[in-house]
Amino acid sequence: MFCPKCGKQLPPDGICPDCNTVEATPVKFEKPSRKGPGNGARSYAAIFTALLVFPTSLCVAIDLSFHRYDFWFGYVVGAALVTWVCAVLPILNITPAPITALICFASVIGYIFYILMKTGHVDWLFNRALPLLILFAVFVALDTAMISSKKFDWLAVLSAISFEIGVYIIAIEATYTRSFTNLHWSPIVACGFISVAAVFLAFSYIGKLGKKNK
Repeated sequence: MFCPKCGKQLPPDGICPDCNTVEATPVKFEKPSRKGPGNGARSYAAIFTALLVFPTSLCVAIDLSFHRYDFWFGYVVGAALVTWVCAVLPILNITPAPITALICFASVIGYIFYILMKTGHVDWLFNRALPLLILFAVFVALDTAMISSKKFDWLAVLSAISFEIGVYIIAIEATYTRSFTNLHWSPIVACGFISVAAVFLAFSYIGKLGKKNK
């Protein structure tokens, strides 16, 4: 070890006897690791998964026992998988929020297409329901991203959900009237949900101000 100021060899204590310079200690930079799920999140995931096992396995057993050609348990299994992905994956926080949102979006769209392919209503899908289904999947993905983000806020999530319901109601009427200029009941109903969204957002903002002032 040598003194960084005068270049003389330092004693074992690291202090230069001539200029009292202390040897600089190298700073170790550790790469921040992504925080994994806590015990509460893991417990929630375990209980939620266990609750889905019985009804899913029961439906599979009943269908396989009494049907031989057109099985319907795929609807139940698909619904259980989508429910698990959208309800458990954001809480576990094992993937970044955008990836979690993309996974939820893909699961909802995949399940919708499975149902429509199974029932043979693909033409009806592209003519009427496709925009609504895509919008629904987008909203699920956005809500999932908010829940799995680091700045999670229940009031902000509830505000977003209420606003999305209002928008979705307008989209439903516009889809079936084929026009956004000939709407009747949906804007009135949507105003109620959007107003509730504004109230939730205001309380969220007030809560954040209170935390800053502490």
